[in-house]
Amino acid sequence: MDNRCPICGKDLGRRKLAYSIVARMDVDCPHCDGGLTVHVHPAERALVLGGTGAALTLAVLSYVAQSQALLLAALVAGMAAAGAMSALDRIWLRAWPRYLPRQPRPGME
Repeated sequence: MDNRCPICGKDLGRRKLAYSIVARMDVDCPHCDGGLTVHVHPAERALVLGGTGAALTLAVLSYVAQSQALLLAALVAGMAAAGAMSALDRIWLRAWPRYLPRQPRPGME
């Protein structure tokens, strides 16, 4: 993933932990104070939703069936989704820009 600011070109991949905890779609570059929007790839969104859905479904089924095997499967599904997300980020989305310049909203100028 390309974590550079599209305005000033500084790397935002090593931001402070406090900035990465707050999950917002609109952020400001700490270097140039330019408005940025987080650019999420559709495959990234599908992988997160699918992995979370599979893990939650298996966890609920394990509770209903009182099955430790299903609970283990839920944990494996969550770990597999996290691993697949890392692989997707490093292999397929290498050139995908993480941030785009913020576009003014209609009527908010």
